[in-house]
Amino acid sequence: MKSKTLAALAVAVFACVAGLSGCATNQPESIPPAQVLAIACPPVQAAIVQFEALDATLPTVPAAVKAGAVLKQIQPTVAAACAAGTNVSVANVQAFAQSVLPALGQIAGSLPLPPAQLAQVQAGLVAAEIAVGAIGVVQAQIQAAQKAQAIQATGPGSSAP
Repeated sequence: MKSKTLAALAVAVFACVAGLSGCATNQPESIPPAQVLAIACPPVQAAIVQFEALDATLPTVPAAVKAGAVLKQIQPTVAAACAAGTNVSVANVQAFAQSVLPALGQIAGSLPLPPAQLAQVQAGLVAAEIAVGAIGVVQAQIQAAQKAQAIQATGPGSSAP
């Protein structure tokens, strides 16, 4: 028991050190939205394919009919975020996070998926949510750093106007 606790503590300390090591620079780096969606889109698109296939086999089941309608509703957002060669912005990532991911989570919970398939879909959606959440955190850090630099530049004793 103690060795498991110590191992967990060691992993936590390593994660903290690794996470804070990026804070040593004054200029935070931005994760390009296209890079975030390059990680988030494949599992989302795989889930959509699985849901569409299941919907086709259950055309009279109310949950499948509702899922089909939701999938049609989110397709434009998925296309705008995930289509190859599109110009992706933070707004695309935010729309993806606010509409696509919750909708797919709701569909996953409402359809009669086999446990292994449900676990696979859930794992993919979690990975997508982590990737999308990362850009929000990084953007907030960048804005905070820029605001702090602006305050510092206009503070007492500075030569800025």
